[in-house]
Amino acid sequence: MTDRVAIIGAGIAGFAAGLACRQLDIEFQLFDAAADPLAGGAAITLWPNALRALSELGIGDLGSGVAANAITQGGIATDWGAVLYQLPLDWMRKQYGCFPVCVRRDVLLLAMYEALSRPKIAHARVQTVLEQTDGVMVEGSHGRFAYDAAVIADGIHSQARHHIHPVQPRPTRYTAWRGMAQGPVVDPATMWEYWGEGVRFGYASISPHATYWFATVNHRLLGGQDASWDVARRLFAGFPAPVRACIAATPDADVLRHRVQDLPPGCPMAQGRMVLMGDAAHAITPNLGFGGALAMEDAATWLYVVRNVGISPAAFRIYAAQRRRRVREMAYATRQFGDVMQWQNKGIAHMRNTVFRIAAPIAGRLLWRRLLGSTGRP
Repeated sequence: MTDRVAIIGAGIAGFAAGLACRQLDIEFQLFDAAADPLAGGAAITLWPNALRALSELGIGDLGSGVAANAITQGGIATDWGAVLYQLPLDWMRKQYGCFPVCVRRDVLLLAMYEALSRPKIAHARVQTVLEQTDGVMVEGSHGRFAYDAAVIADGIHSQARHHIHPVQPRPTRYTAWRGMAQGPVVDPATMWEYWGEGVRFGYASISPHATYWFATVNHRLLGGQDASWDVARRLFAGFPAPVRACIAATPDADVLRHRVQDLPPGCPMAQGRMVLMGDAAHAITPNLGFGGALAMEDAATWLYVVRNVGISPAAFRIYAAQRRRRVREMAYATRQFGDVMQWQNKGIAHMRNTVFRIAAPIAGRLLWRRLLGSTGRP
């Protein structure tokens, strides 16, 4: 009898789970509460670990196919342009076989959807997933339907997760804005991040004529967490020219505002015949740009385990055990790194920059090996 899997959430994690099911020849049904789950969002950086996971999911050429150019130069600088650190991108290519790429989220989702042969996505809000004797019962606005297993991948505010682990997202002390600048505003194939005092700006080239950017500002500088972009953008008036160019090339109406949140580490990755993937399991702050990559890693790990063990609670426990430490470490690293990057006191920020400029070239490759996981050659 063919296994049937319910996948709750039609985002990056859900589509990655669908790709795993396709590799396993398992029938699946996607659910999403959004009327058009492929729309929206800004962009995502696909680091080598993400590209490796996509390859394991059977679409190794997808990352390079949807990206106009790879990122070959980049680093971290101060808000007046002094370079603190050059990203080891040549080393990354030699070690992992590729440069990172930055792609529009909607373009990536469409490519994954096409790779799945455009499956039907049930427009439904799934409220609970209940374990049965030999499967699961998925309940929501669509009714009640039985499946052999369920993948819960409906994001940080997952309703389906709550009966497994009723945890609420944790706030941070800063807000993020994201945008897409149009035109040749920065050098192609580059990504840079600029650190100020309680403010930060980063960008990544998607193509010679499109650049993704983000800006983060401490609530104390904004007078609260509900300030508008019009208030926040003034804090970047003295930043280097590429920053000002990105802001000028993006209509204010197209700038997206996000409260930066994460989930406390410790959410179970599996329970019975239910597994959690992506932000539903381990939403992390976006400070290192690894959230989407972790979701792809989840699906690739689940694929490997199910291929060898089959659809069973035992297989899902193995999956959870293999992912638990990795996602916990990434949640801790991204939150702590974000706190340091947002230091607001002038003296402390200067100390941060000095220490980072000295230490990063020494410890950088070791850190990158930890961030990128076991995707590199010895």
